[in-house]
Amino acid sequence: MKKNFYLDLLLFVSGLVCLITGIVLDFHLFGGFGGGRALKGIITDVHTYSGYIMMIGLLFHLVWHWKWIKAVAKKQIGH
Repeated sequence: MKKNFYLDLLLFVSGLVCLITGIVLDFHLFGGFGGGRALKGIITDVHTYSGYIMMIGLLFHLVWHWKWIKAVAKKQIGH
């Protein structure tokens, strides 16, 4: 139970960070701050690494819930 909570929290936070930094990058919201290029590089790095963290978390999530995924798939297919 605890590992699921922490994994879900990790997925939520990394997803939120990736979403926010993606919006900032897409709408060029970093330009108003001093040093625009340096800030863009930092935001890009945060966006990239939060995506990597989310991807690794998703893989753990799938592995930890694989039995449930198989059971639901079998039930939906009808076997």
